[in-house]
Amino acid sequence: MIWHALLHIPAGLWKRLKGSQADTTPQNEVNLTAFMGRWYEQARFENTFEHGLDDVYSDYYSIGDERFRVINNGTDARGKPHRAQGMGSRTTNSQQGALQVSFVPPFCWFAAPFHILYTDADYREALIAGSGGHYLWLLTREQHPAPPRIRQLMEEARKRGFDTSALRRTTHRPQNRQSIPTDT
Repeated sequence: MIWHALLHIPAGLWKRLKGSQADTTPQNEVNLTAFMGRWYEQARFENTFEHGLDDVYSDYYSIGDERFRVINNGTDARGKPHRAQGMGSRTTNSQQGALQVSFVPPFCWFAAPFHILYTDADYREALIAGSGGHYLWLLTREQHPAPPRIRQLMEEARKRGFDTSALRRTTHRPQNRQSIPTDT
């Protein structure tokens, strides 16, 4: 985990220095409780900490009103499972989707921006980015959503200035379906 963080920090700094024209303004009026639960990644900008992973999904659990726990799961090309656990919180006490997440214990330092850019009214799909527009995730509650849902997320990303041609589609194999955990 420490080596992962040491490799990730320089890559993130380099990307931040390069800059991006994408709009990463968080959505207003995000209900953090409604956001909790399981999300399946449908596409992402490839990054060092998820490189080559498929079957990617994340589980979010509330810890009080403004904090949450996140567990990211995926499998590599050989089918080997990968898991990362982290903690997150709102960056302010507002209802905005400006969050921060840390996967580096003790979780109180090096928290990265995690902006909820868009959710539909029912919290069935979401567009997430880091600050600067270098990280982007398209998430849905369904493992295999209907194509119009993906097109809607792609269109939202394009409207915000993201290069959607750089997105890596995430494959979800049927044999890797996981049940939603009931514990918190």
